[in-house]
Amino acid sequence: MSKKSAFDVGPSPEEVRRVAQEARDLPREQLERGVLGCLGLVVAVWAVTVAVVATKLPERVPTHWSGETPDGWSSRTGAIALFVLTPIAISALLVLVSGLVMRWPQSINAPQKEEWLRTPQRLRTLERLMREDMVLLSALIFALFALITATTGWAAHQPGGAMPGWLIGGVLLLFVVGMLTFLVTRMLGSRYTPTDTVD
Repeated sequence: MSKKSAFDVGPSPEEVRRVAQEARDLPREQLERGVLGCLGLVVAVWAVTVAVVATKLPERVPTHWSGETPDGWSSRTGAIALFVLTPIAISALLVLVSGLVMRWPQSINAPQKEEWLRTPQRLRTLERLMREDMVLLSALIFALFALITATTGWAAHQPGGAMPGWLIGGVLLLFVVGMLTFLVTRMLGSRYTPTDTVD
């Protein structure tokens, strides 16, 4: 990659539109091995968890807690809809984000974005990287909702729907650790550094 002037702010809007058009004509790059397998495994665990919990939920389900005491309740149908529809909706939005790379690349916030926008092949590679990361983020969301479903189902059978603070904190901690792991392993380092091999 050649060095750029300090005054080089990246390709012009016209150049970006041309690059995006040419990138859409290139073949879609395959995801790295294991990404879809990871999502499939987590979705399977989530689906089994929802199916098992759904058969045991009472008609009135706690869905929000203030400390250990529930301060929000839902019907059995409403709770199941929450467990099912929320992760699916979030994952659908993540898929749309990766699709924006090809349709509206200026809207994407990625490390060294201007360099990725310089050639069609780079943009196509960026789309694959973003797609992989959105798939893994979706897996993390489904994992979170598997935990939420399991812990809510357990609390629904406790006196007054109480849930220990350590359990709520544990679920949040696991999710935060998962997000930090994702950010460190996927977003930092050289993964989003374009090289001459993708030109």
